[in-house]
Amino acid sequence: MEVVYGHTDSIYIKVDSIEQAHESLKEINDFVREFFPNVLGLEEHPVVLEFEKYYSSLGVGVTKNRNAGLISWEDGVFLDEPKFTMTGFTAKRVSESPLSKRIQTEVVTMWVDGKGEDDIVNYCREEYLKTLNGETPITEVVKRSRLKENRFALKCSCGKKYNLLEIYDLQYCSKCAKLKKTFTTLDGKKPSVGSGIAGMLYGHEELDFTYDDSYVFMKIIPIGFYTNPITDERKSAEWVAGTTFSDLERFSPDWAHYSEQVISKAKPIFDAMGWQTSSIKNKQRKLEEWW
Repeated sequence: MEVVYGHTDSIYIKVDSIEQAHESLKEINDFVREFFPNVLGLEEHPVVLEFEKYYSSLGVGVTKNRNAGLISWEDGVFLDEPKFTMTGFTAKRVSESPLSKRIQTEVVTMWVDGKGEDDIVNYCREEYLKTLNGETPITEVVKRSRLKENRFALKCSCGKKYNLLEIYDLQYCSKCAKLKKTFTTLDGKKPSVGSGIAGMLYGHEELDFTYDDSYVFMKIIPIGFYTNPITDERKSAEWVAGTTFSDLERFSPDWAHYSEQVISKAKPIFDAMGWQTSSIKNKQRKLEEWW
């Protein structure tokens, strides 16, 4: 019996069949119950391991709690079609761009399906070059986020609250006269300006954009500046945010940045297999091609 992976309350055992899985389950349960006897005399032992899923293929990353596979048997039933599942990959995050989700999901699927290094590298190289050359639709790289009040709320130590977008002309707290540079977030942390908020500050200050419930943003070739309302520093505008995709169409995406995302989303698989992501950029010639 070989344990190939485990986390929290699950372990993954390498078996050849459903029957062997049931046998392994009995063996493990017997061992656990011998090691941890039912000292309370309960009708059922307090530790019960269950056989939940059988993977026809399973890939395990080098990072804890990161795996993907095809489930062919689940909760006592053979599935008509294998069900793809993955855990611990960023493609599941709502905040990821469509490009990042698509690339990582496809690479993980190819990995689980048993595709070799050449196939996966070729796919990644094609997507990398397409993105680098600006052939990827802008809707693939734009991220969407919701306006959360606490991201824009600041407070002075005296308790007075402010909105980030409303302190451009403010230098001191109107209640206690402390410098606005001393303001913190509502959690008492030092304020920071992330990519989405930087895009909103640029849009608000230079483009007269207004924002309501949600916004879209992307990294662009710098074409201007915005003011950090907390420090009053002028910053290069590397991000822009709008309320719709049409607000962003006038800008040129930073395709070099987004092409690197193709590589970063494939990296967990390459790390797990011991492959070099440099092969995505640098096509290796086979021996016969040299002659």
